[in-house]
Amino acid sequence: MKLRKVDWLFVAFALAVVIGVSLLPTPKDRNPTIPGTPAHRTITAEKECVGCHQAGGEKPVPARHPKRQDCFRCHAGR
Repeated sequence: MKLRKVDWLFVAFALAVVIGVSLLPTPKDRNPTIPGTPAHRTITAEKECVGCHQAGGEKPVPARHPKRQDCFRCHAGR
């Protein structure tokens, strides 16, 4: 089977799309990391985040923030 020029163009385009999509930043890359402050360095469990980041806390999460309790999944890197 011999590939025509149009077949090679399709393969090149498909590869360019796959490579382009793989280089896009993930949502996790856009999330802020956990600060290196003394208060944050002692946190070892996600349930400890709620103390300051609950509604009415010292720094509550924004209203549009997902209602999740697995903080370390998105906010990594200390």
